[in-house]
Amino acid sequence: MSSNRQSRSYGHLGEGPTALAKLSLIIGVSSIFLVMIAGALPPSAKDSVYWIQRIIVAAAILALLGIFFRHPLPSRRPEGLTEVFIYSPGLFLAAWVTGAWAGVFAAPLIPLLALGSWITERLRRD
Repeated sequence: MSSNRQSRSYGHLGEGPTALAKLSLIIGVSSIFLVMIAGALPPSAKDSVYWIQRIIVAAAILALLGIFFRHPLPSRRPEGLTEVFIYSPGLFLAAWVTGAWAGVFAAPLIPLLALGSWITERLRRD
């Protein structure tokens, strides 16, 4: 790997923004397991775990939205990034589990934005 390269490779996650997007998606969706763990906790601790899970999901959604707005055109996105945007509705389930309604409405927005940018780019070419 040359020293003047700006992005780093993180194994199978890809490079740069793609790796960050995949990591955000994986962590956000896996936070559902926190809700399962909270089921075995006393009610006072349960609320804390729910809020931690909501924060994780919100951070994942915000990270994906930030990455989308830095790379809005499909033709100029790093390899694999559009695929991550398409899978991002998985965060809908993670937000719905604890009733984080802002996340429930924001998670489906990411693939819709990706689809809209693809359609817009195709219409401009023609």
